[in-house]
Amino acid sequence: MSDMFEFGFEESKVIKTNAVEQFKQTRSGEKTRVSIISLKKYSDGILAEKAKEKGSPLTDMEKAEYIAKIDKKIAEQLNKSVDDLTEVDRLNIKSPRFAFSYTHYNEAVGTIRCLSKYEGSTVVRPEICCNKFGDAGQTVGMVVMTYPVKDGLEVDMDLLTARKYVNFYIWKMSAQKFKKVEDAYREARGDDKFTIDLNVVLDGDPKFQKQQISAGSSAVWTRLPANSETRAWILDQGLRMWKHVSSQLGFEMKADKISEKLGLSSGGHGGAAGADMPKLVSSYDDLI
Repeated sequence: MSDMFEFGFEESKVIKTNAVEQFKQTRSGEKTRVSIISLKKYSDGILAEKAKEKGSPLTDMEKAEYIAKIDKKIAEQLNKSVDDLTEVDRLNIKSPRFAFSYTHYNEAVGTIRCLSKYEGSTVVRPEICCNKFGDAGQTVGMVVMTYPVKDGLEVDMDLLTARKYVNFYIWKMSAQKFKKVEDAYREARGDDKFTIDLNVVLDGDPKFQKQQISAGSSAVWTRLPANSETRAWILDQGLRMWKHVSSQLGFEMKADKISEKLGLSSGGHGGAAGADMPKLVSSYDDLI
């Protein structure tokens, strides 16, 4: 990953000297208003549904035909030509996007990707990481925005519109913590809210990032006009930062390097040295 990351429109560039930042709270009781801005395209959900109806993966030609129809409909709704559509135009703001990977944590190696081969969620060929560290956990990642707020987490709309004190982060968490995000969205959708803000409160020592997560109101940024430059800027950040989510979910360490870190001989682990790397799953579609 580059150690310089640029994002924003020309009039609002931000340079990160330490690559992307992770969302973390720094003091017990700290309250933050957060919005998930990694979003799926309209085509993602429709293609998945069509493949389900078909009972097998769509061909490239079938995908192209469906995407052309979807683009045509989006263009009509936005009163644009298909050629003028942007990637932001194609986003479905009601469908948050997440990524996850199977990972292990150990003080000797840090957080690393699991090397074992999976079929679904079942390990069919364990590698040294599972043999030495036990079953892998799941690390989930997403892109979030934090707002400029007044007392009581009320958003300062003037600052938001001016794009001041608006920050963008990658938020990674365990599957257990993600369950809180899922519950918040389920609660909101029960009230017919699909694009929401989350209220996040740090509970205890910042070292552990134990957080209370609850549903807030409908996402404040969605109140901006659909053609607002600030709204497009926010969505653009989600697209740009999504490219970096997978690299934040755990280091890809080879089996021989794990053995070295643990002080083992190169042959001191089970499984094949060339075990298939688990694929990064692009979303938790069955959950949210």
